[in-house]
Amino acid sequence: MAKDNQHYVPKGYLRGFTISGEKSLIWQYDKNTGEVSRHPKSINQICSEHQYYAQQYQDGSIDKETVENAFHEIENKTPRVIKKIHGLKNAEKVLISEDDKAVLSFFTAIQLTRVPNFRNGIEEMHRKVVEIGLSHLVQKTREKGTLPDSIDSLYQEGQINIEIESFVSLQPMLTTAKEGAIRLLNKVWHFAAPAKGMSFVTSDNPVYFQTPEKYRELAPQVGPFHPASEVTLPLRNDLLLICSPDIGYSEEEHNLINMTAVQL
Repeated sequence: MAKDNQHYVPKGYLRGFTISGEKSLIWQYDKNTGEVSRHPKSINQICSEHQYYAQQYQDGSIDKETVENAFHEIENKTPRVIKKIHGLKNAEKVLISEDDKAVLSFFTAIQLTRVPNFRNGIEEMHRKVVEIGLSHLVQKTREKGTLPDSIDSLYQEGQINIEIESFVSLQPMLTTAKEGAIRLLNKVWHFAAPAKGMSFVTSDNPVYFQTPEKYRELAPQVGPFHPASEVTLPLRNDLLLICSPDIGYSEEEHNLINMTAVQL
C-alpha cells in the first residue's frame, strides 16, 4: 500500500517544515478554501497521489515502482546535504562540496517538474495535439465522403472524449529536470536566512521563479531555467536557496558573490 501513495513533494524534505518538536506533523493551508487545518496533518498524507508515477507498457502491464524507486537516492541525499548548511552570516561563504551542490541543483529542478502543476501542463499539451489531429482527420474524411454520419454527429456535438494517460508526462518531467539542473549550476547561488521572527514555508509547488526587475527588459517572459530567471526553493523553515541570473558578472565577481549567505 505504501508504494501506491506516492509523493510529489517528498517526506524527507517536508520534515524541514514540521511543527516544532514534531517529526511528522505539519500545518496545512488549503489554497482553494483559504483555510488552515484545525489539526496538524501527517506528512504521509499530503502532497501525494495514488500511483502518481505509474506507467503503462505496450503489453498493458502497469509499473508503479520504477520511477518511484528512482527518486529514493536523491530524496535520501538531499536532507543530509541541507543539514550541513547552518549558522548563516551575511556575506560569508557556504561551504559544501560540488557533489552536494549537484544534489541540490537536481533536487530543485525535479521539484519543479514532478509536481502536478508541471505534469498537468504536459498532459494538456498532448490533449491539444490530439484534438488538432482529430479535427484534421474529421475534415479530411468528411471531404472524401468516408466519414460515417454517426461519427460526424458525435464530433459536432462534442461527444468524442479524449483521455490522456498521465504517464505521458513522466519522460518530459525527467528530461526537463536533468537539463534544468545543469543550467541552475551556472547561476549565482545564495543561501538566505529569514528575517528575525519569521520562517519560510513550503507548498505543493515549492519552486518559484521570476525575472528580476533589472532583467525584465532583456527577457520579460522566461521559463524557470532561462539565464535571466531567478529560482528560489525553501530548503527548510530557516533556509532558502536563491539561484540568481549570472548576467553581466565577470568571473572574478561571480566567484566573489557565489555561494554566499544573506540575512533577509
